Amino acid sequence: MSYRTSYHCTPTLEEVEKVAHAAVKALASAGIRSCLVGGMACSIYGNSRVPSDVDIVCLTETHAQEELKRILVSNDSKFFTVRSKNPYATYRVLWYRLSYIRDCKVDVLTPGTMNIPLVPTRRIAYKKDRSDLPLMPFLPLLLLKLQAWQDHQNADKMYLREKQHVDVRDIDELLELAIEKYDVDFKRDGQWLLETFVNTAAARVRVYVRHFPTSAESWRSIGFRV
Repeated sequence: MSYRTSYHCTPTLEEVEKVAHAAVKALASAGIRSCLVGGMACSIYGNSRVPSDVDIVCLTETHAQEELKRILVSNDSKFFTVRSKNPYATYRVLWYRLSYIRDCKVDVLTPGTMNIPLVPTRRIAYKKDRSDLPLMPFLPLLLLKLQAWQDHQNADKMYLREKQHVDVRDIDELLELAIEKYDVDFKRDGQWLLETFVNTAAARVRVYVRHFPTSAESWRSIGFRV
């Protein structure tokens, strides 16, 4: 199969979570630690938006992304890859078969890709009600969502620019959760992050506040200068 030909239908939260479980399990069987990022991780932390796919970071510095996709396919027959619709792309797109006609997309990421930090094992987060799903720690998850907002805002393609509005809703909900549920503190919780990551994030926060001044107090509450 050259391209994805199955019927597109947005999966339910339960289905996306099923795919996340399968990805974590398949990677673990190959000895690879991982953690969820993106919409799935935001949802587990408490965001209301239902994710449409799974973003998973493989905490390895010895495996390339295409190799990791092959590992998933070889460890679980419901994973499969197809050629990208971009004729110049050299990568393949990973999917998980939910049914005969329905699939869920899986984005396999590695530390360094899109500035994703390498998370030490002791920093991987877990929720009590999802104890078998490893998560990106809350602070870098929020800051990566902020990065996505800026990237989408500056994107050349309209469909990417439109995503910034979803990012804003996610960020506002995450900020509320950071304050009311997780007691996030930028200085305390960001000590393990690279200085370049932290400094760039702080600059993005100031840009975000210029666009959305009402968010300033929330950013201050978790330790940012705005």
